[in-house]
Amino acid sequence: MARQPLRNIGILAHIDAGKTTLTENLLHATGAIRYPGAVEHGSTATDWLLQEQERGITIASAAISCRWRDVEITIVDTPGHVDFTMEVERSLRVLDGVVLVISGPDGVQAQTETVWHQALRRRIPAIATINKLDRPGFEDGRVLADIRERLGIEPIPLFVPCSGEGEIALVDVVEGDVVSWALDGLVRRQRASSTRRGLSDAERAVRDAALERLIDAVASFDDAFAEEVLSGDVPAPASIRRALRRAMAAQACLPVLYGAVRFGIGVEQVADAIVDLLPAPDEVPPPLTYELATGQELGPGEGLDPAVPAAFVFKTEIRPRGERLVFVRVFSGTLEVGQPLIRLPDGEPCRITEIDRIMGGDADPVPRLETGMIGGLPWPRDAASPLTGETLAAAGQGVTFERIDAPQPVISVTVEARDPEAHERIHGYLRELAADDPSLVLSVDPGTGQTMLSGMGELHVALAVERAARDTGHEIRTGLPIARIRQIIIAEGTGRAEQSDTWGGRGHVAIEITARPIPHGLGDVVRYEATRCRRPDWREALEAGLQAGIGTDGMSMTDVVGVELIVTTIEISGSDIAPVVFRDAARDAVRAALEAGGLENAEPWVSLGVVVPEAVVGRLVGDLARRGARIRGSESRGASQIVSAEAPLARMIGFATDLRSMSGGRGLFTMEPVGYEPVEPS
Repeated sequence: MARQPLRNIGILAHIDAGKTTLTENLLHATGAIRYPGAVEHGSTATDWLLQEQERGITIASAAISCRWRDVEITIVDTPGHVDFTMEVERSLRVLDGVVLVISGPDGVQAQTETVWHQALRRRIPAIATINKLDRPGFEDGRVLADIRERLGIEPIPLFVPCSGEGEIALVDVVEGDVVSWALDGLVRRQRASSTRRGLSDAERAVRDAALERLIDAVASFDDAFAEEVLSGDVPAPASIRRALRRAMAAQACLPVLYGAVRFGIGVEQVADAIVDLLPAPDEVPPPLTYELATGQELGPGEGLDPAVPAAFVFKTEIRPRGERLVFVRVFSGTLEVGQPLIRLPDGEPCRITEIDRIMGGDADPVPRLETGMIGGLPWPRDAASPLTGETLAAAGQGVTFERIDAPQPVISVTVEARDPEAHERIHGYLRELAADDPSLVLSVDPGTGQTMLSGMGELHVALAVERAARDTGHEIRTGLPIARIRQIIIAEGTGRAEQSDTWGGRGHVAIEITARPIPHGLGDVVRYEATRCRRPDWREALEAGLQAGIGTDGMSMTDVVGVELIVTTIEISGSDIAPVVFRDAARDAVRAALEAGGLENAEPWVSLGVVVPEAVVGRLVGDLARRGARIRGSESRGASQIVSAEAPLARMIGFATDLRSMSGGRGLFTMEPVGYEPVEPS
């Protein structure tokens, strides 16, 4: 029996652009659900967390499957709030294509840019749909210019809006006709029915111009298509789609669709585009692999045995029925119930007891997951489950997949309970949440001994505390949110450390490390110029020592960001050396290098995009100046003004409340970390 074609796609966008509404309507159009839920009513299939239903926002990425034209489509609905960027990043690791949702009246918004560039870095083919054509303020030319200027890619409309009174109508550039939906009498949650008709003379001219633009954009990527065009024939729709797929794979253009998804308008066209234009799992390059024995990067799919099962763990989460669900994407072989596997790179054995097809908050047991499929593996909460970024493989698979590097948290709160027993339960639950979400960090302040919960923003931390209080039944007291002060290295420094084995072995290790500053304190990088340790346990211990040296293990007074660590020398004498020797030598070498370069305190800065009525701009600019912000510019959009700025995060705490007050509740803003800068004297 032939295997059913697959698509693994993600829905990406700025908050409130319509991602979850599009997902619901895709599920309805494909027959997966009887009626689409509504975000504002907390009735959607993918927003199953109680907090998502209460707040009307997506917090955690969710997977759900449906079928369209005999193609199995797994949809991953991702959050649009900047605090949950980690959810987007790890989802992109297992997707073969994405649908970018853009709000027509608002154009390309700040988080739209962020998620787009995340997908671009992964070279994932994309289509875009411009939503909310039924709302006032939509200007097609302005949105297309936004895509070109802010996303840095050429938009290629596959439809052209030609709406009349009481309808939404689109010229279908590929098929050469018009599809329209009547809006008269429609209210929220009603579905509009589509009709097709021929082109008028004016619409034919519009279609010809748009088709010529499409052909010019894709002809150079498909020789057969180019010959068809040069012969003077009008290209067939199948030829156009084939050439489009090749141009999209080269990230040369972004196909654009249109709709008003709350009425179901344009949803079937998105489903068709997913099937026709986005790639199947076997049409995209395999993921990067790393040699298990040395950790060396090999290249896309190199060394991966296609007959031996191997799956990547891209997410874990606590589920309502009391287990932990491990989300996986299978990249080779077949996972089956009862199969013994190994957790890589650690080598811990484990066994699959159940496999689920994930349906939002629900799951349907299945006997197997084949190559290219996404699914879930239920795991007892009291057992050591696979972690995000690990590889699950059968014996004989000699490679692992690329680990996930979590962004470093920027804001912290102290966490306390009423008594030691409650504190232990809360601490344990928060440890589980931090294991599921690597951008959430639970630590103990070395100076005060207080428990600290750190995350990507006020909302991120507040939701974690709220969930812990609700699920444990204990009241949690928290301190005021504070920006996480870290340290940056001032100049390049070199350090050397030596350690002898006093743990029963015989040997000696010397490690030399150079530490260099990274501009704006963005990220931490480890680079090896020396030969890497030949034993995996030595290598892992050395890398643990590097992390301990800059304080990312949460156990050190040092907390350094924005540093490149270059391991220039590894000298080993003896063979039976305890791994702890490598850890201690690496840690001490890093600390010596940091001391040589010099450290200074740094605070996180954020970029802001604030939308307010014109009359409020003066008050807004004054408030931002008081907070030490640097105004980058402003632009008019209808009756609103968009102000962009950068500011220290510590002084932006509480800005949401002040903005509501000064704008009468009509102001909106987005905030995104941009790096660290030295702390200015008060």
